[in-house]
Amino acid sequence: MYASPLPRAIQTATPLAQVHHLKIQETADLLDIDYGAWEGMSRDDIRAKYSALYDKWLKTPSKVEFPGGESLRQVRLRVEKLLNDLREEHLGETVALVSHRITCHVALCYALGLANDGIWHLRQDVGCINEFEERDDAYVVTLMNATDHLR
Repeated sequence: MYASPLPRAIQTATPLAQVHHLKIQETADLLDIDYGAWEGMSRDDIRAKYSALYDKWLKTPSKVEFPGGESLRQVRLRVEKLLNDLREEHLGETVALVSHRITCHVALCYALGLANDGIWHLRQDVGCINEFEERDDAYVVTLMNATDHLR
């Protein structure tokens, strides 16, 4: 079991880790995108201060690099590396990852063979479960945005 080191991710991972007697391995590769100057700002404040960049984020997110932060390309590079490393290290095993919204979007785009601009075409609710498995050096998404466990 791997999780972002942020407390909310660790808190989400803890019950599953306890039930399966697993140690949570923290990795910065599962952190959410670094929004840089946008961190902590409300959506309305972002729209007011960064209206052109905000519009670009909604229409062509792959072309955005947050001032003082990351781009989706940078997130994708770390997610791809992590998934490839885990595939080698845990061949034939089930691995649980606990991350954040944009990182999950990017991981799903990677698994589905979509470009990063596809993130807004995939719904990711808070606390949802996604499953994908490797088949012939590719990923197949078998479950996406499942939230039944939250009811």
